[in-house]
Amino acid sequence: MHSKWQIWDFFPSFDQSFLSQFSGVLALSTFDPLCLKMVKDFLVKGSEGRILHHKMASEVSKSWLEEEFQALSLFGDTDNFFIHQAQDLSGENLGIISKLELQGRFIILSYENDGVAWKKMAKEGKLQTLQIEPPRFWELNKLLDFVCAHLRLPLSYDAKSWILNSLENNLGIFYNSCCLIKLNFPDAKEVSLNDIKELLTLEKLDQFALASLFARKKKTDFYDKLVALEGDFEKMRGFFNFMQSHLVKLADTSYLAQKPRLTQYDKDLQSSAKLWQSSEVMSEISKFNRWELMCKKKDILLWHEVREAYLSSMSPL
Repeated sequence: MHSKWQIWDFFPSFDQSFLSQFSGVLALSTFDPLCLKMVKDFLVKGSEGRILHHKMASEVSKSWLEEEFQALSLFGDTDNFFIHQAQDLSGENLGIISKLELQGRFIILSYENDGVAWKKMAKEGKLQTLQIEPPRFWELNKLLDFVCAHLRLPLSYDAKSWILNSLENNLGIFYNSCCLIKLNFPDAKEVSLNDIKELLTLEKLDQFALASLFARKKKTDFYDKLVALEGDFEKMRGFFNFMQSHLVKLADTSYLAQKPRLTQYDKDLQSSAKLWQSSEVMSEISKFNRWELMCKKKDILLWHEVREAYLSSMSPL
């Protein structure tokens, strides 16, 4: 079996009982950690109680493979294994796994990139593969539709359009935002644009608005709002992590040329990028990284540095 799916086609069409009868090695590739969890939970739920153990690729050794799968044993010969980060398996161990003749048990290899060795074995039929492909740029509306259907969330057309144009378009953001909406409107027949704005403007868009201020070099306005969060280490930690991601995108916006439709977020990045030198961006990324670490340590000196940055932003160049 070698199959490729989009996430919105996989769940309604793939046989959920697949693992209940499967024997052998299955290489599983997904485009996102949340996608991996959803797919794994879906498959395990249909495995009819078969025992499944989890291991990291770094824990898999030649001796463990020989003892677990090649030596005669009175115990554990029906146990199944899910191996995370399987792209880190050594070539030798991957070769051993591909040659195993498993009866009544299975191994799932979860990998994040397919190198030459993986492609060669898949082509030679030594591994069965299941791949959930990332949505294309023009299919992000389908991704949001899938999340809404999965959570049974009846968003209005205007609400969906607003999310697509206002939030970063990825599975994690869509899923977390829709979970928040579902929590607040559990029995609604339709959730309107005004309903979600009240929730997501506070929870999600403040960080985008702040990032936009910073990207446009309106640093005084940026720090004026930031100092108001003094004392909230956790909220600041999440925001500083987001700022690093935002600035990495700001440093190289060439990927936007491949998108058939730019969101407002994309357009802001594109216009703001012209204001920055590469060295400036790297310096700011380093600063926000340091501040994130200070949040993790709950270092009170953080607030001194933030206030100092605020004062510096008000000084004439």
